[in-house]
Amino acid sequence: MPARKLSRTTTGAASTQPGSYSGYVVTTALSAAAITIYDNASAASGTIIDIIPASTAAGTTKNLANPIAVTNGVYASFGGTGTVTFLFD
Repeated sequence: MPARKLSRTTTGAASTQPGSYSGYVVTTALSAAAITIYDNASAASGTIIDIIPASTAAGTTKNLANPIAVTNGVYASFGGTGTVTFLFD
């Protein structure tokens, strides 16, 4: 079980520390735009570690069996609206 989590509704950092990205929970349905998740602490650039598809329904959960190591943090770039809780260690 991930040790930390953070909910976001707009573009920004979910974590600014190295660690492991474990997945997400969509708590408010996404609009018709995807969310791109990067290994970065402060910008929508660098290595893409996940993409949440456009129009993902509320209640959708992704728990990675093998979390992805991140060296810089976890940064989410929202293309539209919705709420996502990011899971990380």
